[in-house]
Amino acid sequence: MNSRVTAFVLLSAAVAGLPASRIGAQEQLPTFRSMANGVAVDVTVRDSKRKSVVGLKPADFEVYDNGVRQEVAEISYGKLPIDVTVALDVSFSVTGVMLERLRSGVVTLMRDLAREDRLRLILFNSRVARVVDFTTDENKVEAAIKAAAAGGGTALFDSISVALVTPAPRERRQLVVVFTDGNDSTSTTQPTTLTNVALRTRAAVTMVLPGTGPVVVTGSGGSQQVITNMKVSLVPQPYDGFFQSLAKATGGSVVRTDASSNLNAVFRQILEEFRSAYVLLYDAKGVESGYHELEVKVKRDGVIVSARRGYWN
Repeated sequence: MNSRVTAFVLLSAAVAGLPASRIGAQEQLPTFRSMANGVAVDVTVRDSKRKSVVGLKPADFEVYDNGVRQEVAEISYGKLPIDVTVALDVSFSVTGVMLERLRSGVVTLMRDLAREDRLRLILFNSRVARVVDFTTDENKVEAAIKAAAAGGGTALFDSISVALVTPAPRERRQLVVVFTDGNDSTSTTQPTTLTNVALRTRAAVTMVLPGTGPVVVTGSGGSQQVITNMKVSLVPQPYDGFFQSLAKATGGSVVRTDASSNLNAVFRQILEEFRSAYVLLYDAKGVESGYHELEVKVKRDGVIVSARRGYWN
């Protein structure tokens, strides 16, 4: 790890309240079993209708690590426990009924978790607060969102860095879901540094970006009432390209919604797509230490393959 990234990781650890001595564990990639150079890669395979392709075997995959063909030793589908980190923008631009929709969406997400899955909640405006550590307690998460007071600037990049630098258990998959208006006004973290840190983790980063316009609530009688307007800049925004790059680099996605979208369904879909990924394990051979570019192929016609683009060792 170069000196600039090391300094950033230690700073993020301090913001998150983590001992700096624990950060080194984050650079170790999790493995299913002991291997000298074990690498685990999350891979999503879908057909032309965006449905998950199931039943694939190790022999169905081709993995290239820095251009060198690797042998897939093990494969897992939907079995490994998941740690979900939800980072919610509670700056001045996300207020009123939107906070209530976020509460409902996150609670729904928690109810969709499997028994061994966990959720962590981070709230951010000009400050980053890790308000609930990994838990299965729905009431604790709901109470934290209800108590949130919206206002202030937006430390978006700092919040993602805090989510990423937390040491992750080897046997658990990591998903980071960030709901934000897409602006950043107070972070000290730079996008390039954040990308470098993300590539040193196994977390997939998914950005949820609400659209502009009125938030409309439909009453029981079918009547509609405009509650508030989202104070969100019109797209394209300055960081749109970076969001796409970060998502692709980590195997995540960028989800755009309109202001009145059903966030329950949005969060549920994100979790379902992440859970339906394969996890491939291989023993990296014929490659040197440093940054590794990854390419994953599937021996099926007409499928769409998504995987993170690389990793550090």
